[in-house]
Amino acid sequence: MVRNDSPLVLDGNATAGLLQEIFTLEITTARLQCGTCGYIGAVGSLRAYAIPMGAVLRCTNCDGILMRAVHTPRGRSLDMTGADCLRF
Repeated sequence: MVRNDSPLVLDGNATAGLLQEIFTLEITTARLQCGTCGYIGAVGSLRAYAIPMGAVLRCTNCDGILMRAVHTPRGRSLDMTGADCLRF
């Protein structure tokens, strides 16, 4: 277990470079694994249900919700509760 005063414990800002590299990649070619059935497919192959403020992406195998993306006046939100893993 790592203690909080260890030099190995940093705040989230330390991951800015890594996360910026990940989130600027072409998302539609990334592979997403469904948390319900285990199916793995490209984000671009998922079924998208779009509304003016965002979208819901569902698994093409079991129809489980993998991703919710919303754009509101208060900001953007991404929920990936239904996904096990996103690979670039």
